Amino acid sequence: MCFERRWLCFKQENCIVEVEFCTTLFINLKKSSAGFIRRHYPITNKKQNMKLLLLVNPIAGRKQGFKIAAKAIESFRQNGISVVTRYSDFPGHLTEIAQQEVNGSWDGIIAAGGDGTLFEIVNGMMAGNERLPVPLGVIPVGTGNSFSRDLSIKTLNDAVTKILSGKTRSVDLGKCECAERIMYFINLMGFGFVSDVAWKASFYKSWGALSYIFGVFIITRNLQSYRLDFDIDGRQYRRDNVFVEICNSQKTGGDMIMAPQAKIDDGLLDVVILNKISRLGLLQALPKIFKGTHIYIPQVETFTGRQMSFLPDTAKILTPDGEITGHTPITVSVLPGKIRIFDT
Repeated sequence: MCFERRWLCFKQENCIVEVEFCTTLFINLKKSSAGFIRRHYPITNKKQNMKLLLLVNPIAGRKQGFKIAAKAIESFRQNGISVVTRYSDFPGHLTEIAQQEVNGSWDGIIAAGGDGTLFEIVNGMMAGNERLPVPLGVIPVGTGNSFSRDLSIKTLNDAVTKILSGKTRSVDLGKCECAERIMYFINLMGFGFVSDVAWKASFYKSWGALSYIFGVFIITRNLQSYRLDFDIDGRQYRRDNVFVEICNSQKTGGDMIMAPQAKIDDGLLDVVILNKISRLGLLQALPKIFKGTHIYIPQVETFTGRQMSFLPDTAKILTPDGEITGHTPITVSVLPGKIRIFDT
């Protein structure tokens, strides 16, 4: 019995050839009176028996996690997908679950949340098995959702469609070593002014992406530069610095294009450095980030590299994927093609 039929029609030698793809395991050729040739080929239904682990941050996206997860579960089940759902009960909970489950019999681990949710799950998966045998799916729920934008995921339907396809692509991860821990980031990591802004923005999360704008204006009042020694792929530098962003993907804070040239699968990290600048100059540069044209102002430098280290003259807090954890000095490297992501 044929469970699924797909038809393609094309012209060949002045006749119409109709190709029918069928789940049957035989080939049958028939010629109708109208001159059609019908060919039956076997195909594999990738969605059959697919089993997913859905990890949800229920308070992400102004507490929309439960609602969006429920819609995703319904979409999966309508397509015959088996879904087991786990919800985060406290910060770091999804890291623990991902560490335990990465070696399970899953066809995919799905992150429903924001960039911080991705950070927790990626670090849990790496802690459980650095070979990362299970692909990762992304369902955006949070206030930023920067990484999902690099995958062209704007809606729940976009996310579900990519997961249902069963297709994956290999993307890079960043690895950061600091005094407190070793951690991994999939989007970007910063320190200096940007980290201070993220810390301040965390008090205004209910305002969504605008929280980052509020953070910028508040921290700008006390703007100070600092001496920074760093090296990238063996070349050494010293700058009077304001902030550093080490980027795997292009965006931060939702639609801010921090690293316009960054690619998530090029085996490189893009480094954006803002050197000493006046408060007015900083505020004038802010709108440029939404178009990525800030990289052309004189105070901004950009680099690419695979191995790098950073030593400010005073310790700076870190914000890997928007989470506030760890301090400089740091050593950072790229792990090319380390993780598979559902993407069509």
